[in-house]
Amino acid sequence: MLVKQTVLQMALAHVPLARTRLNAAGVDARTLRGVEDLKSRVPLTMRRDVVDPVRNPDGPWAFVLQGTAEGVKRFSDRSVLFRVARARLLGGEEVQQLQIESASRSVHLHLAGGLGGPIPISYTRDDLDLLARAGARLAQLVGIDREDRLLNLVPFGPTIDYWGIFYMALGVGHTAVHTRHEDGYSDGGAATFAMMQPTAVAVPADEAAQFPETATEAGIDLSGLRTLLAVGRSLTKAERERVGEGLLAAGAAEARIAAAYGVAEGRVLWGECAVPAGKTETFGFHTYPDMEILEVVSPETGEALDEETPGEIVVTPLGFRGGGVPRWRSGDLALGGITTRTCPNCARDVPRVGPTVRRNAWQRRVTLNGSATRYDMRDTAALLAPRMNDWQVELASNGGQTDMFIYIAPKADDPGQVIGIYEEHVRWQVPPTQIVLASPEDVAAKRDATGGLFSRFAER
Repeated sequence: MLVKQTVLQMALAHVPLARTRLNAAGVDARTLRGVEDLKSRVPLTMRRDVVDPVRNPDGPWAFVLQGTAEGVKRFSDRSVLFRVARARLLGGEEVQQLQIESASRSVHLHLAGGLGGPIPISYTRDDLDLLARAGARLAQLVGIDREDRLLNLVPFGPTIDYWGIFYMALGVGHTAVHTRHEDGYSDGGAATFAMMQPTAVAVPADEAAQFPETATEAGIDLSGLRTLLAVGRSLTKAERERVGEGLLAAGAAEARIAAAYGVAEGRVLWGECAVPAGKTETFGFHTYPDMEILEVVSPETGEALDEETPGEIVVTPLGFRGGGVPRWRSGDLALGGITTRTCPNCARDVPRVGPTVRRNAWQRRVTLNGSATRYDMRDTAALLAPRMNDWQVELASNGGQTDMFIYIAPKADDPGQVIGIYEEHVRWQVPPTQIVLASPEDVAAKRDATGGLFSRFAER
């Protein structure tokens, strides 16, 4: 029921892009019956579908809820309708209107940066309550409670990393300072540490390994620190070793290390179980099955993959009304896929992602025809997969330039499609060096020689 309600709210109450894509696929959201129906009938959506003006003439703002009171009345769940009716009864039309706007007006936006420009991720007031609830779960998982004092050193900005930690503090109800640290920790960082004596600190994952050493050099006393939360990705074993050694050397004998991560275009942050400093185990990111449906698909074909198989994370938010689309392809790689096994550390039975996750795993910086740009290999994959028996895209470093070779074994004997493939890549500002027609056997041989998890993506 929640699946149907969520897609109805996206498509009919009104997120323009969701409505357009469902209509193009011939899907009536009112006929969806559950998760399997969602996966089998609703099309996947990726960044190119949002930022490409040919595919989406309305632009990224079509990703945002443009709701109405009528939409709330027609497509909201009973709890929202009851709340609106009660507001009218107890407070009159003005109070009722405020309740309607809580479910229909975007009041907060993240900006998910990336290839093609930022995508707005919007939240209603009701959505922010869900974000705080997810944050409270994250805090409980990593061992942060109301008695803790948190110093958030994730740089301020319109990102899920920063605001996810902000709303984690709000959801738990503990004391928190959210401060930017463009010039390191020595300027205001040491004074803030001395003033509030934080028991928990959130730092960007890319800076976590250096944090204990950098803080110690700045004269910061870490002995009272109980939790270090690395935000943005999982830490490598080497990073965990370095963080643990640094914390123990700084006197933080009771410190624990954890990580938090969320899909940039998603709605919440997920967390790992915290482990004592000096330990390097990781158990994957614990998710919230009442707030999202997760899948892992092949980045090459978009086809669903089995549990615990490495692949691309796909998210459908549940209960969030501010915008978005069902079945969003994140571009993030979960090396361990998704597992529904009971966590061996905390015994929770929620789906876990990872344990290792890489954001924007298939984006590359390339220089084609003298022009430097970013390129997502999944764009080529989405273009070729429905049309080819087999294919491969190869990026070859050639001095300061990049050569792009696309090998295709077409299903149909249509020479015009080669021109179409070339023109589409030119429009994306990534013109291929050469498109090579080959037999399925020749392409398969090239893929065999490439090896690896995803042999249709070759780099040399």
